[in-house]
Amino acid sequence: MGIKKILNNTKTPITVKTLEQDFYRIGLRDGMTVLLHSSLSSMGWVCGGAVAVILALEDLLGPEGTLVMPAHSGELSDPSAWVNPPVDKSWWKIIKETMPAYDNDLTPTRNIGVIPEVFRKQKGVLRSNHPHVSFTAKGKNAKYIVSDHSLDFGCGVNSPLKKVYDIDGYVLLLGVDHSSNTSIHLAEAMANYSLKKIVSTGAPIYYGKTRKWVEFKDYKDFTEDFTKIGRDFIKTKRSYVSIDFIGNAKSQLFRQRDLVDFAIGWLEANK
Repeated sequence: MGIKKILNNTKTPITVKTLEQDFYRIGLRDGMTVLLHSSLSSMGWVCGGAVAVILALEDLLGPEGTLVMPAHSGELSDPSAWVNPPVDKSWWKIIKETMPAYDNDLTPTRNIGVIPEVFRKQKGVLRSNHPHVSFTAKGKNAKYIVSDHSLDFGCGVNSPLKKVYDIDGYVLLLGVDHSSNTSIHLAEAMANYSLKKIVSTGAPIYYGKTRKWVEFKDYKDFTEDFTKIGRDFIKTKRSYVSIDFIGNAKSQLFRQRDLVDFAIGWLEANK
């Protein structure tokens, strides 16, 4: 969305203070652990942009709270699987041999919005060691959440998502729907269903100072079902979800464990 359209759709400037009020109204409180998925452009004109959103969240959660965001970098992947757009087969070998390896500090996020990218570069933010589906965190539980991120099944039971689940954290969908909700990947890993399938993938990573292309395992995902899972979750568990506006962005706040447990049952019943 262009800046002119955003300005025209905003009645009054959105500030750190008004954001804190909105976050409090939807249910965020001091000391919470919150996994954020976000769309800055959906919020209207924010004075300070992504920085203001991050500051408002950190101020409200306080020193006992923890803010978590995805920091995914899916471009560090096997080019033979690229479809949007694909690259010529003659390029595959060159790409796999020369693609820079995943680097916690240097590798940017991709296709998850400006807020996670700004957060990634903030002093004190920690990032997990996964070349495709890393997560960032800052606050009391940050080190625990990002540590020991398994290369295999990166959104599974040895991932930051499961750490958020174990400490009963929350998910805030800020201007996005459940198609962006990575916690449903955790449900895919934890559920038992007939269509569950293990696939092979790969990425360039460092072993010490040596760059290597490494193959690892993951589950085939069903992201095309995430929106329906989210709609059914709201329909059947409406009291579990706080829905309100953050700026202009329709948003949802809920316990991650409630959503994951529901999605496990959904997948086992429908897949």
